[in-house]
Amino acid sequence: MQKLDAALQQFVEQQDLYNEAYGLFKQHDLRPREQPNQPEVDKRIPLSPELVYLYTHYEMRDTKAEGTLKMKSAAVEIGDAALLSFVAPEHLHRQQQGYRWIGMNEPYVESPSWKANHVVIANFNDDPLIVDTSEANSPVYAAFEGGEPRRIADSLSALFTALAILIEAARAYGGEVKDEETYETKPEYLEHIEPLLIALLGPEYTAHLVEYLSLR
Repeated sequence: MQKLDAALQQFVEQQDLYNEAYGLFKQHDLRPREQPNQPEVDKRIPLSPELVYLYTHYEMRDTKAEGTLKMKSAAVEIGDAALLSFVAPEHLHRQQQGYRWIGMNEPYVESPSWKANHVVIANFNDDPLIVDTSEANSPVYAAFEGGEPRRIADSLSALFTALAILIEAARAYGGEVKDEETYETKPEYLEHIEPLLIALLGPEYTAHLVEYLSLR
């Protein structure tokens, strides 16, 4: 898990620099735990070794959710372009509702079109970020606008490295990566991130990730 831990450390470093620069998300972020702690996860949720490592060694902080019915999650901002929410492990079951489990009330039923080994770990604009827990290294998929999930990274570590790249670049542009008038992504930001992402993910997965985050 050394590669995953290195990616998570890089991600947390860039997250913290960004949040400190703009005074964002105090107590509402992803943090390394002081001591490893076995996550409380519904037994129906399959966890890959990488997800077990993530949830054992890192915490999704959300103080405003404590004592409420709100799902606890960590906020991850990529400039003024995207805000992702990574759900805490104890709320993973709720996060699957509408994807793996469907229906208006309990008992929910399993969707016949959803793969049981696909676990939604985060969302952006209600579009899910999905880990395939049955494959080595936990590849990551994104589904948007109700479409079929498309792979955006071959591993969970690659996802967090990609997010670190996106956040670091957003900070370099003062958090302003969208044109104020057209709300299109600034060409210089795309020129900055895309070569780095392609070197990490390859052109196909980079295109999927950029589209998922509405950067193109």
